[in-house]
Amino acid sequence: MISTSSLSALCFAATLMSAAAVQAGPVTSVVKNGGFEIQTMGGPNGDYCYTSLHAGCTLADWNTSGYAVVIGASSGPWGNPSSLTNGQSGLGNFVVGLQMDGATLSQNLTLDAGTQVALSWFDAGRSNWSSGVQTYDVLFAGTILGSFSTEVGQEWSQRNLDFTASGSGALEFRSRNLGNYDRTSFINGVQATATHVPEPQSLALTLVALMAVGLVRRRRSA
Repeated sequence: MISTSSLSALCFAATLMSAAAVQAGPVTSVVKNGGFEIQTMGGPNGDYCYTSLHAGCTLADWNTSGYAVVIGASSGPWGNPSSLTNGQSGLGNFVVGLQMDGATLSQNLTLDAGTQVALSWFDAGRSNWSSGVQTYDVLFAGTILGSFSTEVGQEWSQRNLDFTASGSGALEFRSRNLGNYDRTSFINGVQATATHVPEPQSLALTLVALMAVGLVRRRRSA
């Protein structure tokens, strides 16, 4: 039979462990309109537009600058991005292209310090431009997380990055053109999930709870 003191210790331990679990927090999705399906076309032919050049060209939830272009997935002038294999199926009817140097696509993410973020997206290379590569950086809060390149006609490929945020900041894709004007990296299917890491005091509570459980077990054995 468990004594009153042992039962109290068990209840205390359970309370502490529950508090630590709450601190861990749920896994949440933090990117909006990652498939670029919410937009307003205001460019030539109604199948592509530069947000910085064409009036009425908007992309919901994202900020853009430079030669960032919203493109219909079957746009002929852009080599029909949907025809590139392995990944475009199911990604929707629009993609974003990063062209020349300094084209940006960004979205502000509201995160707590210590949040672990799992980021994924698809990229591909424009098929109707000259040979070579187009390079772009992925940044968060102004820090480069990684650099990626697409080659002419490259099929859709999934990319992944994991990072720990020090707080809120802008997730950004930024082109670094290495040559020909028409080289373009297509981006689509941007997703990010965030998991809050327990703070040190939460981990300490868990440790104390485990110690309390161990103490009760030792008393029962005795």
